[in-house]
Amino acid sequence: MINKQPGIWNVVLLLVRLWLAYAMIKSGNCVLHIISSPEERLFFKKWFGDELHFPFPVFMALLAKGSEFIGGILLTAGLFTRVAASFVAFTMLVATLTANLGKDFNIDGGFTISYFLFATIFVIWGGGKYSADYLLFKKYRVRVASVQQL
Repeated sequence: MINKQPGIWNVVLLLVRLWLAYAMIKSGNCVLHIISSPEERLFFKKWFGDELHFPFPVFMALLAKGSEFIGGILLTAGLFTRVAASFVAFTMLVATLTANLGKDFNIDGGFTISYFLFATIFVIWGGGKYSADYLLFKKYRVRVASVQQL
């Protein structure tokens, strides 16, 4: 399916994927501090617990920030792009609906909903021609294409 798109589409997918990956790694790298810093755990316990009312707030913060961080790393390489983008999209949708909508319908300046929409592109289209998925799963892609032609 992606092979029929013009070459510029693959360049656009690459650029958007790298931009989204950078944003997710930058936002999610605090997951390393949640593990090692009692102050960071307290911050997330207050934010995710007292403000957002999530059960097990530190665990939920680890899941959310871990999805951003690991999803960003995988998106950088274009490896398991659809799976990584699914985790990012889900995390950004929850962030939009919980952390941002309650305050006079302020959606965080549009960042989380934008990240959700960009991640959704990769769930649908995959990483494109310039991704590890394209190189590693070439045999599978050819088999799927031949089955779809039947």
